[in-house]
Parts: sequence; C-alpha cells; structure tokens
Amino acid sequence: MALRRSETLVEIEGCNGDLVTISGPGQGREGFQLLEGGLQDVYDIPFTTIYTQHAFEQGATYNGMRIERRTPVITVLAHATSSRHWMAVDERWAELWSPLADTKLWVTTPDSRRHLLIRQLEHMRVDLSVDPHGEQKTEIETPGVSGDPWWWEPSVFDPWKSTIDTTDGSTAYGTVTVSNPTPYPIWLKWRCQAGPNPGTKWTLPDFSWGNKIHRRAVEDADRVIHMPAMLGNEHVDVETDENAKREQARSTLDTQFYMRMEGKTFLYPLPPRLDPVEIPVAVTGAPAGVGVRVECPRPWPRPWGQRR
Repeated sequence: MALRRSETLVEIEGCNGDLVTISGPGQGREGFQLLEGGLQDVYDIPFTTIYTQHAFEQGATYNGMRIERRTPVITVLAHATSSRHWMAVDERWAELWSPLADTKLWVTTPDSRRHLLIRQLEHMRVDLSVDPHGEQKTEIETPGVSGDPWWWEPSVFDPWKSTIDTTDGSTAYGTVTVSNPTPYPIWLKWRCQAGPNPGTKWTLPDFSWGNKIHRRAVEDADRVIHMPAMLGNEHVDVETDENAKREQARSTLDTQFYMRMEGKTFLYPLPPRLDPVEIPVAVTGAPAGVGVRVECPRPWPRPWGQRR
C-alpha cells in the first residue's frame, strides 16, 4: 500500500494470523479505531543505566545499561459495521490476543514498516459506563508486555559460495557484506553449510570494531573464529549474541555442537551506524558449492525514523 507523506498505518496482526487496521487508511472498516492516547509505551526503547558507588567515591561510576521490557497499552473503540454486530467485533479483538503467543503491532510510514511483538499481560478492560448493546460500540483497553522490546524490520542477508574444491586441505577465501544503520549495536547470525562428507571447516570473523568491552579492542581488531570440523551434510546456525537465550552455535544434526566448539565464543557485535562493508570468510575441507550466509538483524528502538 502506497502511503502519502502525512499518513501512518497502524495494524494488529493477531496471534491467530488475523490482520486488522486500527489507525490510518482503512481504519474503522473492520470495526476498530485507535482512540486518542491509545498507544502507550511503544515509542522509545525502555532502558535504565547502572551506576555504582563505593563508600568514599565522589559521585558514581557508570557500569552499564539495561534494556527493559515494554508494557504497552492499546486502547481501541470496537463498533458495529455494516456486516458485523458489535459483539462479533469485540470477540474478534479478543481472538487477536493471548498471554501465551505473540501478537504483532505493525506501524507503516512512507519510509519504513516495523513491528513490535506483544503478548497480553492482563485481562482486557472495557468501558461499561454506557450500554454497548444500545450504543453498538465499546472502548477496550488491552494491557500488553513486550519481552522483546525492539521494533523489527526484515533482516538483511548476504551469502557467499565457494567455487573451488578444498577437500585437499587448501582454503577458499571470500567476503560477505554487513551493515548496521541502527543507533544500537547488532549481533550477526550465520548459517554454515558442509559438504556431503565430514571435515568442512569454516573461519568466521569476530572483529572488535574498536569495542573496548573486553579490553582487547586493538588485539581483536582482526579476530576470527575457526569453527570445528562439521559432519557430512550438516548445517550450523550461529547466533553471535553472547547473551542469547540459546547456545551460540547449533547444528541441524548434532544436539551438542557447543561441545565441539571447545569453549570458543563470539564476543563482538557490529557497531551502530556502520555503513556496508565487506568482511572475510574462509572454508577448507569442502567441495565446490558449499556456502555461508550472514544475517544482519534490523532491530530499531522506535516505530519509525533514526535511519542513517
């Protein structure tokens, strides 16, 4: 849908897969209208800074920043349409939400389309100061929670495929392009492929990009991770986030791939506002045609803007 420069489209994609418009072009057509002030805690990323202070310190010392969960509240007017009684509209709204599954809040502007994942935090609240049966409408307040507080755009992928056979122990070298237009660091994701026989070994970059978090910004400027030998026809997914809720490297065949990593871990994210740049990859012990793919996620702190 092409939007005029002044338009913003707000949609709810329910946990049941249903998509409804609550604001912007088409609002009200399905019986929903976003009320004034009906979107709360959805704008900037919620965070708190951490400072510590010893007994005789003058002031305090910065020790980090914690990204918090969001607790968005969405308030809509649910009303009858030409084809639906208000109760049917009300029931449809309830079916969009669950405390056990994600609903997507979509915000589309002429420059972007992003979504926020929300689950129902508490029971819905309905304004019964007027009779909805008589008025054929009611106000519904839906308290939500976003354990993942980022606004997401589709990831950007770049693959590389080896064109030479390296089963003789030689090495094939290539590059993939990465970028980060967002104002926060992002963590790369990789998909590594093996040949039909065991022995494929990938080398992936883990550059510090000047990050001083491990006090090795200079030493790790060209840091790489030599991945362990893979099984035949194995795929390995790598999520470099050191705080990921799962192991960094996961195989499609071996449930204990992390043990084959022998303690090696990825340490560094891409810095904010990084223009597209090529980074090196390498493979050995594999036939021609094996490949690797890098994924650059696109998490944003706001529903629009901030693009470099």
